[in-house]
Amino acid sequence: MDWIMLITKLPRARTTAVKVALWRKLKRLGVYTLQDSVYVLPRSDRTLELLEWVAAELREGGGEASVWEVMARTETQEREMREFFLEQANAQYRKILEDARKGLDLERLQQLWSQFHKVKTQDYLKSPLAMEVRAACERRAQEISEAREMQKRRDS
Repeated sequence: MDWIMLITKLPRARTTAVKVALWRKLKRLGVYTLQDSVYVLPRSDRTLELLEWVAAELREGGGEASVWEVMARTETQEREMREFFLEQANAQYRKILEDARKGLDLERLQQLWSQFHKVKTQDYLKSPLAMEVRAACERRAQEISEAREMQKRRDS
């Protein structure tokens, strides 16, 4: 598998603000931290563009950044990174599944859908749990719809 690697060097001045902004962006992307200032995402046109944007913003802030296309040198490194990305997505999907299986209302279901779509943006390796979460949310939406219909009939 190919990977995109971002290597950063923060500017000496204003380091705290730049560091916090960089950290937030990388956290939102769900990067794998290979070591200090070295971050990895699975390679796709989208992830390449995302890390290019982060690099450009860091450079504009006075820092240094370079983006590389790389391959893991060992199966162990490859497996470790793949497991990181799958587990990162799966942990969030499991939480959504747990909540979706509870008797929740429409507002909470909408929040779960929103969470689901956010997790999907970080699900770089396309976890099979995504389909299970989608199905559970759709089932719950159907149940809510049917309950509303029954209530309307009773009220009529």
